[in-house]
Amino acid sequence: MKIKWIGKYDGNNLPMVEVGPDAKSLPDVTAGSAVILLPLLLIFALCVYCKSVFLGGIAFSRVSWMTGILIGLLFFPVHEFLHAVCFPTGSNVFMFYTMHGLGTTCTTPMTRNRFIFVNLFPSMILGLIPLTLYMVIPHTYTFLSTTLCVFSLLHIGGSYVDYLNILHSLKLPKKATIQISGAKIYWR
Repeated sequence: MKIKWIGKYDGNNLPMVEVGPDAKSLPDVTAGSAVILLPLLLIFALCVYCKSVFLGGIAFSRVSWMTGILIGLLFFPVHEFLHAVCFPTGSNVFMFYTMHGLGTTCTTPMTRNRFIFVNLFPSMILGLIPLTLYMVIPHTYTFLSTTLCVFSLLHIGGSYVDYLNILHSLKLPKKATIQISGAKIYWR
């Protein structure tokens, strides 16, 4: 895998490849797609509630909230790197930024299941594992517990576009091939 930095995405500077006339595109992610954040927030609220009722309570502090936010933001490049390492071997991976954050793309064709894994892997590592640790660490460890909770919230919430890609991909045939060209995701 080779990572190439594109810089700022301007609407036209992502790599494009010929995808073939039979390729169909996945639906675009729009601002309205952020509605998927509501169930994610409910899951977090449920985790905090369960910890407070069944696991001995919760404790938060402003310093640990800010620390969790800061560390979480600093780990967004790691999040994109985790996407990059999941693309097929020998691929050229392109990283860029927008006003909404960082992004990673690759024009190498891949199976539907690999595409799902590419989208899921960073939030498993940087979201689900810290959330699980938050749930099992006693509330008396306020700083660590809160920092993990906020860190996890940022990485699971920040992955909503990945989850939408997964939801769209699950509707495709299992033998489908996914290929990204420009800002569009195609399948055959």
